[in-house]
Amino acid sequence: MPKNKSLSDLTTEELDKKKKQSFAIMTSFAIIMIIAMVILIYLSLRAKKYALLGIPATLFGGFIPIYSNYKQIENEIKSRQSTKN
Repeated sequence: MPKNKSLSDLTTEELDKKKKQSFAIMTSFAIIMIIAMVILIYLSLRAKKYALLGIPATLFGGFIPIYSNYKQIENEIKSRQSTKN
């Protein structure tokens, strides 16, 4: 099983690859989340079960770790570019 390396241990090429993967995951999750939110809002209003409206709001909680990982990768790439100059 490959060991997870910290971002500072990765090469620039590996960071770029990881950034692209993270962006793809973030985009896919956002699309799925938006679709799920629309369906849940529609079903809750149709069934008149307004307590279900809280579920779409909680879906944003799963997006936070994905976004923060993406920003960490971006910051690591920027810090490497600034040290090269």
